[in-house]
Amino acid sequence: MTTFRIMSYHINGMQANSGRITPDLYAQVITSQQADIVFLQGLAAPVGVTSVKHLANLVNMENYGPVEEGSCSFLSRFPLTNIQSAPLGYGARCLRADIDHEGGRIHLFNILLGWDVWQRYEQVKVFLSDQVLNNRSLPCGTVIAGDFGLPFWEYGEFDRAQLLKRAGKPFFHANYPAQFPLWGRDRIYLRGPLKLLSSKVIKTSESKAASAHLPLVADVKAQDTRTFLKVKSSSPIAAKQPNPICG
Repeated sequence: MTTFRIMSYHINGMQANSGRITPDLYAQVITSQQADIVFLQGLAAPVGVTSVKHLANLVNMENYGPVEEGSCSFLSRFPLTNIQSAPLGYGARCLRADIDHEGGRIHLFNILLGWDVWQRYEQVKVFLSDQVLNNRSLPCGTVIAGDFGLPFWEYGEFDRAQLLKRAGKPFFHANYPAQFPLWGRDRIYLRGPLKLLSSKVIKTSESKAASAHLPLVADVKAQDTRTFLKVKSSSPIAAKQPNPICG
C-alpha cells in the first residue's frame, strides 16, 4: 500500500489576477502543498519563463506531457509512463499517464472541458467511452482531475460513471472564482482500489492572488486488493483403509 498527495491546478498561463506573469507565485503555491503529482491545466507559451519546464525547475519536479499553450500536463516526483493525449473534441484536452509505485499501477487522467453546453455534452460522452476512461486495457485504480468547465459535473452521460467517487462536495469544495468561490469548477474523482484520506481547497493569500482557480489537494491511499487464503494447521487424518500394497 502507498499514500500520495495530488494537486489539480488550472494555472491560467501563469498570469496572476493582477495581469502580471508570475511563475514564482505559482511555484510558491505548488511547493507549499508538497504534492507528489500535480495535474496542470491551462499552460502558457512553451518557451521562456512562462513555460511548464521552467515551472518544473522552480518546484523541483519532472514535467510529463505536452508543453504547448492551453494544454494539460503533469508535474511529478515519481516517474510517469504511457503518456498519451486523448482527443475529446471541440478543443477539450485529456492527458493520460500511469504511475508504477511499490508494486502497483495507477492510471491518471488530466482533463480540461469546454464551456459550451452541447460541446461539453459530447466531450463527456467521449471521455466516458470505451476508447478513453472505460478502456478495458486500463483495469487499475484511476485518478481523474482537472477543470470540468461548467458547475455541474452531473450533466450528460454520467449514468455511465457510477463507479466514480468525487473527492469533496460542491458546497464545501467551491474553488471558482478564487476571490469569492461559488462552485467547484475543478474536481478530483477516484475509481477502483483508492481511498480518499483527505481533500481541501487551498485558500491562501498566494493562491487567491494567482489563478482564478483555487487549487485542489487530495491525499490518496492505494489499497491492496489481493486476497489470501488462510489455512488452519491441523493434524493429519488417518486413511479409512490401509495403504494398498503394490507388487
